[in-house]
Amino acid sequence: MAEEIIEEKTHDEMETEIRDTDIVFDCPYCNHNLAIDFRGAGLQTNCVNCGESVLVPIPDGMEISDLDLDQTEILKMLFATRRNLKTALIRISELEETIQIELDRKMKTEAASSKYAVQLEELNNLCKQQAIVSEKFASMVKLALSTIKNPSQEDATSKE
Repeated sequence: MAEEIIEEKTHDEMETEIRDTDIVFDCPYCNHNLAIDFRGAGLQTNCVNCGESVLVPIPDGMEISDLDLDQTEILKMLFATRRNLKTALIRISELEETIQIELDRKMKTEAASSKYAVQLEELNNLCKQQAIVSEKFASMVKLALSTIKNPSQEDATSKE
């Protein structure tokens, strides 16, 4: 039965003739592209290119018991899968938008943080300068106070 279902297709033919329900896989021996109707899943067949016996893979999410479903049930599952895919693609788009918004926000925050770091450094430098000025001012006040208390020393220094 698998020999009746399997078909050899060139790359161009594969793009136009493969149905959504076909299983497409490469021969493990010669890497020739093979396409088989979904009812061939799990069957053993020969590669049309090299003649080796190959096992047709069972697609992810499919079980052999799925083959017992009638065509209507399979179509219902296919349509449900397509709806779920559409919903998932919409959600992916929404999440990508959210990610972009958050990345923009992060960049703005980093830019502001950098600006604040520069301002903080400037403020720190001003504080150091203010401390130096305060020390000089304190020395001058101390000298002035000592001069006021001992005016004779000032006279002595000014006479020299």
